Amino acid sequence: MKNIVKFVIPLVLVIAIPIILFVQKKESDLQKFDRKTQEVFDKFHPTGLSIAIVKDGEMIYQKALGYKNVNKVDFLDKNDIFNIASCTKAFTAAGIGKLVQEDLLSWDDKVIDYVPNFKLADEYITQNLTIKDILSHRTGLGTFYGDLLWYNTTYTNDEVISRMKELPIIYDFRTRFGYQNNMYMIAGKIIENITGQSWERFIQQNFLEPLEMTDTRMSNDQFDGTEEIAYPHFKDSVIGIYDFEATKPAASIWSSSRDLANWATMWLNGGKWGNDQILAPEIIQTLISPQTILPVSEEKEKLGFHFKNYAMGWSSYDYNAQKIIEHNGGMPGFISKVALIPEQNMAIIILNNGFNLYSNDALLFSIIDIATNHFTTDWIDLYLTKKIESDNSEREFTENRLKSKSTEIEPSLPLPEFVGLFRDNMYGDAEITIHNNTLTCTLLPAKIIFTSEMENWNKNTFKVVFKDPFLPYGLVKFEINEDNKVLGFKIDLPSDDFHFKNLDFKKIN
Repeated sequence: MKNIVKFVIPLVLVIAIPIILFVQKKESDLQKFDRKTQEVFDKFHPTGLSIAIVKDGEMIYQKALGYKNVNKVDFLDKNDIFNIASCTKAFTAAGIGKLVQEDLLSWDDKVIDYVPNFKLADEYITQNLTIKDILSHRTGLGTFYGDLLWYNTTYTNDEVISRMKELPIIYDFRTRFGYQNNMYMIAGKIIENITGQSWERFIQQNFLEPLEMTDTRMSNDQFDGTEEIAYPHFKDSVIGIYDFEATKPAASIWSSSRDLANWATMWLNGGKWGNDQILAPEIIQTLISPQTILPVSEEKEKLGFHFKNYAMGWSSYDYNAQKIIEHNGGMPGFISKVALIPEQNMAIIILNNGFNLYSNDALLFSIIDIATNHFTTDWIDLYLTKKIESDNSEREFTENRLKSKSTEIEPSLPLPEFVGLFRDNMYGDAEITIHNNTLTCTLLPAKIIFTSEMENWNKNTFKVVFKDPFLPYGLVKFEINEDNKVLGFKIDLPSDDFHFKNLDFKKIN
């Protein structure tokens, strides 16, 4: 018996010591996750930050920092919901995948077969554009082209679709990436036309309910009785919640880091949640497989990145020999990130309601480095530097723009001559009015937000400040012919998201 004891005790110790060390290592990692999360919050000040980390099917870390509403000094809770913006696209793509799984459509089916009123400027593309094309952003349209059609406008889905034929095709079909929110709106329309259900109900029934995503709302239309809301902020102030009715399948979902941990777990498990197979493994694989190649900059290569692609509702890239499947989201007051690291059986969800463009990436790569024990870059320092450079560039641009201001050069025509109705074929109508010798510019499809008095800037150019805290001031430049007649105007309003530069308003009366 003593011999057995002598043998067993050392054996138990040999087995136990590695287990204890493993637990200690994981506890140490959790402490590092916590320290990095706090450091990112302290240095980037994103108003509110919610993070969840999934590992081997379990949520191993969750934290909420900051405020859900600074006006009420209301602190963020772990289960508060954020607008996840374009992270919604993975839900819509999964919805299409569900229909493929049920043999109700094929990835290579033509869009026009399900949305007969769909039309682009190029007839060949109109007739041949497939469901896979619209989900992978290879339509020939430029990034964000047409987003002004849904941004705070009164247009319905069908009205947006009818106006898309006026958008210029700038790339050869299926050759270049052009990020398109409108195409995901059309994907939602396809789901509705096939199932007879609303897009919201279909996603709710097929994903939110089986995945027990009880915090999640399909849009702010479902806020009745919901108090756990992280409100949008910009420059440390609460702003209004934006409602984009026409583009819900691209960006409308509100969710918590806890619920998104369930969503991410299903993807890591090959479409399985508990005992339920939500999506078939082959559908999951198709949705995350590369479809459209994206460039990788020289700077990124030096940081450990070598390829990047867009799949369907997800992008994929490598970082230090790890494949990352990810999507980001951005809406006024919110930045979101859902990232899967399959080789680590790990997912990272990061949500902020301070519209901080750099904090999520700084935190993501810091956490991946800890999880893989592979440290190459101080990501917090790198993204802080990028933020400073961006702020300086914006300030320099504003200062240089002011140099074109010369109010002593008066308009070449009396102000009433600028008054009238103007039309851009894609966007719709705009109106220039006058009251008390002051001109006002109104873009009628979104007149609640795109209305501004006009201030003399330089001859026939006028400054406008629209009621949107995310947009800088714009310059309305009138076109005058040799007969001193106003022909139209263009708007110089720099924005990465909304292409005012493509609008060309012509006078129609």
